[in-house]
Parts: sequence; structure tokens; C-alpha cells
Amino acid sequence: MTASSTHNTVIFTDLDHTLLDARGAGPAGAAVRRVSARGIPVVPATSKTAAETLALLRGWGIHGPAVVENGSALCLPTRPGHWRVRRLTRQSYADVRYSVRRLRRALDLDMPGFGDWSLPELMHHVGLTPPQALAARTRLASEPLRWRGAAPPAFLAGLDAAGLTAIGGGRFLTVLPRSADKADGARELLRHWHPFRRRPRIVALGDAPNDRNLLAFADLAACLPGPNPLTGIDCLHPAHAGPEGWLDALKQLGVI
Repeated sequence: MTASSTHNTVIFTDLDHTLLDARGAGPAGAAVRRVSARGIPVVPATSKTAAETLALLRGWGIHGPAVVENGSALCLPTRPGHWRVRRLTRQSYADVRYSVRRLRRALDLDMPGFGDWSLPELMHHVGLTPPQALAARTRLASEPLRWRGAAPPAFLAGLDAAGLTAIGGGRFLTVLPRSADKADGARELLRHWHPFRRRPRIVALGDAPNDRNLLAFADLAACLPGPNPLTGIDCLHPAHAGPEGWLDALKQLGVI
């Protein structure tokens, strides 16, 4: 990518294990601000909630959009410092919770979720501060459940019958509407948000199977190493995960 082509570029990026690690964004946070100041939007496309993601954007001093809860919703900037959050799925968080509770009872599964825990319990189980726990609890259409390994087939079948699916990752299994997808969220965002005169060149970065369609949608993509690595997709493979790999990938792609 040449320097001139970056003026019509948008970066869609996963957050955990991609732009962020356990310590945050580190030097990548400053790079986000620099790239944004050059007119290249950095758009989170994340499993995080709108509240979690907007806290990060405010911290970086960026008033841009985001794709949140794995494509379940968009954060659309309005006046400075304010966003409109738009859910893209037919099912709400209450609908997801209802289906999860029904299936857990029917199958006798010990599978607690964020909505089952008090704020102190959530802080304890996930390792969050009070503001972070409150933001993680403010959900629109997805529910993380404490479960390691593959989900029981009967549980997955019940989710499918209800129009839901589940994404595994580490200690949690996240249930969300089957229609939710980061790539579809990115497409919908570009239909409602028009900072460019023509279709932008799309750069995407991610590390996990839930990023696959987003990376395939992009013109240039980087697959970072992560707990659930991506395979079988044509993209740049930086050596490092997290902010270091994120910076390296954008350098190799000629964006920074």
C-alpha cells in the first residue's frame, strides 16, 4: 500500500489479543491516535460491549465508530463525545438470556454467565475493576458463559433451534444471535457512515475464528497469533500477538 492510498483507508481491528493485551494497548494506543489524525479511521470490531469499547475510544481521544459484541451492534458517532448505539440483531440480550436459562435447566448444565453474577462476583471471576465490570455487564445481544472446551452438542443444537450460536474462547463460551458477524457489522457500518468519497480500502486485523469473515472481507488482512489461531486464510502472519504484532502488521502493510 502506498502512502497516497492510505487517505482512502479504514482499519477494522479486533481488540483482545490483537490491539490489546493484558496490559492494554501500550505503544499501539499512541499509534491509533497518530493514524486517526492522518485521516485513517481505526474502527474496533470486537466481542466487547459498546460501553467497554467507547471507554477505550474516549481514552484514545477518538470520536469514531465501532462494531461491538461480534457484530451484534454498532456505535455510531453523533455530536462530539457522543455515540448512538444501534443493535443489528432481532434477538435482544433478554432473548438470549431466556434461551440460555431454558437450555441450562433442560440439560442440567452448570454454566453460569455474566448475567447470573453480581458485580463483585463478576469482578472476581473475570478480574475487572468496578467500572470495567459494569461496562462488561451492559450487554445488547450476547452472553458469555463460564465453560472450558467444546460445548455439549445438545446445548449447541438447542441454541441453533433458537436462532443462536456459541463462540468459544479461553474460559468462556459466548452465546449470541446466529445472524451476528463482524463482517456484516462492518458492511452495515460502511452503509451508514460516509467519511469517504468512494469505497475505502479496508484493512482488517484479528486473531481468532470469529474474525475470519472480517479478514476475508478486507482488501488487506493480518492474522495475529492467539489462543484460538486462524488457519486456512490468506493473510499476513505477524510473529507476535497483541500490540507488538498489531504495530508490526500495519508497518508491513504500509499503513504506518
